[in-house]
Amino acid sequence: MGTSLDHRRCAEECVAMARRAEDDQDKALWLTLAQSWVRLAEHVERTTLAAEIEDEEMQNERVS
Repeated sequence: MGTSLDHRRCAEECVAMARRAEDDQDKALWLTLAQSWVRLAEHVERTTLAAEIEDEEMQNERVS
């Protein structure tokens, strides 16, 4: 899985493609794709944060 930043860059590329698209259906498709990339970026961020919290909790248990 890529990084959140990678996914957000893909979303930006999709938005750029939507702006260039002349057909309304193509624009909608690109924007839908952009939304999917943003959702994936947010998922990666949540998953990463949860893993960091879990690691910190495990380290605290070892010290205790």
